[in-house]
Amino acid sequence: MEQEYANRPTKERPSAKNRAKKSLGQHFLIDKQAIARIVGAIPAGATAIEIGPGPGAITLTLLERVSALTVIEMDDRFANRWQEVADSKPSLSVVHGDVMKELTSTVTQAQPQWIAGNLPYNLSGPLTAMLAAIPLVGGMVLMYQREVAERICADPGSKIYGGLSVLVRHHYDVKRLLTLPPGAFSPPPKVHSAVVLLTPHHHTPPCDYAILQQTVRKGFAHRRKTIFNNFRGFLDADGFNAIDINPGIRPEQMDYAAWARLALRLQANQDHLNTDNAKQ
Repeated sequence: MEQEYANRPTKERPSAKNRAKKSLGQHFLIDKQAIARIVGAIPAGATAIEIGPGPGAITLTLLERVSALTVIEMDDRFANRWQEVADSKPSLSVVHGDVMKELTSTVTQAQPQWIAGNLPYNLSGPLTAMLAAIPLVGGMVLMYQREVAERICADPGSKIYGGLSVLVRHHYDVKRLLTLPPGAFSPPPKVHSAVVLLTPHHHTPPCDYAILQQTVRKGFAHRRKTIFNNFRGFLDADGFNAIDINPGIRPEQMDYAAWARLALRLQANQDHLNTDNAKQ
């Protein structure tokens, strides 16, 4: 059940040396009950990656729970501090760099069961698209602005259902775990935040993620147009009907399965075109 946390005296504000940097989109979680709920979603003894540990409100509790933790931190202050901790704690590894550049290689090396993180507000969209491509045996616990979380968790037919809503369902079931007020963070953001839980649905994806992402990006480029008009020149009305998609509907009316069918059909058409071109 989702829980909304009100302001309560269970917070410790970061010291001056831990002050958040606006340029990095930092807002540090300080609500202890929320921290416990986030960490508690990850099974004891699991292996995990944490994105953007900052001063360590989640990290310190997570280190006590998991068997191995890798943190990805761009801020020099915190990366250096966590490296000092890792020097005497074998279960902790530190990757110092931009998560957009380091995520794929870090996942390959660490082979985590879970990924957690209070995602930087200015990276949440593209970073989520990267994360959604990664199949984990455990799942992900990710914090967003509430508006972003609502879009990710939206169902087909909703006005806020969009590309991220489709992409996260490639490997995962999605639900909102809890909602947090601005006062749960330091400095307080201007908006509420929410934690999203992604758990594997264990269904073999029917299409390649990269093809799905390309299809979704094009399909949602003009939300007010019909799906037929968004793909005019790529697939005719008969082609849509052949894969059980009404060409007159709008993109937000299509569930994940419909997007996957469309991606497969477009890929097949492209493969056929490439084969014909190669023969010429």
